[in-house]
Amino acid sequence: MPTGKQRQAGLAYFWLMGVLLIMGLLLGKAVEVSATQAERQREAELLYVGGLYRDAIRHYVEMPGGNGRYPGRLEDLLMDPRFLQPVRHLRQLYIDPETGQRDWAVINAPGGGVMGVHSISTRMPHKQDDFSEANAEFVKKPSLSEWVFVHQPGTPSSTVK
Repeated sequence: MPTGKQRQAGLAYFWLMGVLLIMGLLLGKAVEVSATQAERQREAELLYVGGLYRDAIRHYVEMPGGNGRYPGRLEDLLMDPRFLQPVRHLRQLYIDPETGQRDWAVINAPGGGVMGVHSISTRMPHKQDDFSEANAEFVKKPSLSEWVFVHQPGTPSSTVK
């Protein structure tokens, strides 16, 4: 028959297992919340960088003396080949915040050139509404690859600040 000390040791072991279980559950929830916050942050960065690309393409197309053509490739936004003096529409080719690579999918213009970009990520976005006017088409899109940052004449700019 167990003595009082042995019963107390068994009870302490039971309480320790309960505390470890609760701590594990709380830690799992904290990791989940942290991952969700990181995904939301990447979505915000994607909206910002995609807006930079859209505005750079708009600037390229609307540049006086540029004949309203779209850039032939994304690199033309860094150094516009149409002018003798250096014209930069974008400071650098930005990475896709979702993939961490410069592997943007480009949207080709009907007459040739690049009229937009989008991520290749197929992850479902957390943000489903409350977009700016320039990104109004992103409402209820099932994947980030459907957030297409395209310039078409007459569409609002992102007005990235």
